[in-house]
Amino acid sequence: MTSVCWVPKGKCNIRAPGKDKDDEKEEMQGAAASSGAAADATDGLEEFNLDNYDDEEDGGMQFFQVVKGDSELAREADPYMKGNPDSDSESEEDFEIHGDDQVFIAVSCEEEMCNLEMYVFDEDEASMYVHHDIMLDAYPLCIEWLSSTACLGEGNFGVVGLIDHTIQIWDLDDMDPNMEPCLMLGERKKKKTAKNKARRKKAAFEVTPGPKAHDGPVLCLHGSVFNRSVLASGSGDNMLKVWDVSSNACVHSYSHHSNKVQCVRWHPTEQAVLLSAAFDRRLGLLDVRQPGQVAWAPLAAEAESAVWSRHRPFECLTSVDNGFLTCYDVRKVANKAPSEEMALWSMQAHDVACTTVQDAPAQNCLVTAGLDGVAKVWEAAGAAPRLVMEKNLQAGPIFASQSSPEAPALVCFGGSCPVMWDLSSEQVLASCFKLDGGSAS
Repeated sequence: MTSVCWVPKGKCNIRAPGKDKDDEKEEMQGAAASSGAAADATDGLEEFNLDNYDDEEDGGMQFFQVVKGDSELAREADPYMKGNPDSDSESEEDFEIHGDDQVFIAVSCEEEMCNLEMYVFDEDEASMYVHHDIMLDAYPLCIEWLSSTACLGEGNFGVVGLIDHTIQIWDLDDMDPNMEPCLMLGERKKKKTAKNKARRKKAAFEVTPGPKAHDGPVLCLHGSVFNRSVLASGSGDNMLKVWDVSSNACVHSYSHHSNKVQCVRWHPTEQAVLLSAAFDRRLGLLDVRQPGQVAWAPLAAEAESAVWSRHRPFECLTSVDNGFLTCYDVRKVANKAPSEEMALWSMQAHDVACTTVQDAPAQNCLVTAGLDGVAKVWEAAGAAPRLVMEKNLQAGPIFASQSSPEAPALVCFGGSCPVMWDLSSEQVLASCFKLDGGSAS
């Protein structure tokens, strides 16, 4: 499992197989028309004074009074009924994702099968399941979530960077097993044929290519928090690109790195500032409006992961393939201070490559993981982080992680399988970071 990404709560509007957005609109319009037709069916019966039938002195049969009372009860929502009660499908509730469900997406590869999968995590039961998956036709390297594209407007979209140099955007609400990406950035080099019939259905689809994405594998993606249709990508071709997905256009290309661009991150509060880290052992700080003025900081080894500090906007964290984790003061980087002054602290976080670092929503909480399969939680309150707890996730080498922006204690990891660690289930972590109690996972 090469990459994971959370989906914001309430953004899923799953469509059952065989249905699209136009079908849903037609069903709603049809239901409204049926209601109007039922009202029209009573026209012409005024002479029978049916509205006052139950008010007659003999009391009548009170038939229409009973029907009226039953119909009012029928309009009340049954609190124990899930799914759409008006649906003819008994399995529609199997497709439904509720607004308060925790959902994340992941990309994985097993033998020759590459997939984009949507998971639902049940906090109460501390369990997860694959809601549905999408077969990919090339090895996926990174994933990001977007809320809008040019072809479908607002929605729920997964963006996948692939080893075949393309960026594919998929409608996550569409469960059609034969679906195709709704948008592609980059031209496919060649079609790959499957070795058996079960996989062959994906080899034949054609997508009108958009602007050229990259000349190498797409290694990293990140969407702007200010405009969810703005996407940054980094590649094995040493290039960094900025995309306006709403118009399917590459608006900027940057070539300041001399080796593979492994990490790219938009600043959480400064919308024009972009952070990048690469295999050239350099961290780059860029204002996208001034492409010729890049500020640099040296790295101890080839970059693995880089993030902005969630709580300290003038700091960023970078992990490298020799296991070191370093915190930089970006003000000193921008002012081109001596390299030894740029780093606030640096430490050996893992004995092998530290593949991912997360600045969790909980104050002063850092989470790292590496190829040793171990996740570590650090308290970053002092001059240097203090190790609070480490845990072998039993999922082989860990390649990715992401903390939930809506649940400070939840961190999702990608290894041989997805692993969810609820930090609040560990007493020492709950106490140290003042986390709400939660279930073990």
